Amino acid sequence: MINNFSKYWLPLYLYAAVIFYLSSIQRPLPGVDIPFLDKVLHVGEYALFGFLACRAFRSSSRKLFLENFKIFAILVTFLYGVSDELHQILVPIRQFSILDIFADGIGGILGAFVYGRYYPL
Repeated sequence: MINNFSKYWLPLYLYAAVIFYLSSIQRPLPGVDIPFLDKVLHVGEYALFGFLACRAFRSSSRKLFLENFKIFAILVTFLYGVSDELHQILVPIRQFSILDIFADGIGGILGAFVYGRYYPL
């Protein structure tokens, strides 16, 4: 039998690790020069993160997290996006981008909206 952590939180942590790994690559999309592609990818990447965060917080036994699962998911997604951009400062050729943080936040909101729409309390 799968416990609550393995079913709901572990996917979020594993996905966060994937994002961290991708942020560690100096040139994640070599040779690709499509305008705004990286912003679209950030929105999609963080929409999934927001979705997984909603799923995890909604599974919580704590009333505060359960009743406000979308708010907590959006907040955690935004903060992870900020930490991801700070991490990229340490990666050669990569840089900090406020627009990427904005795209991450939009993605987190979209992911939370989709999850909340199909899995309301």
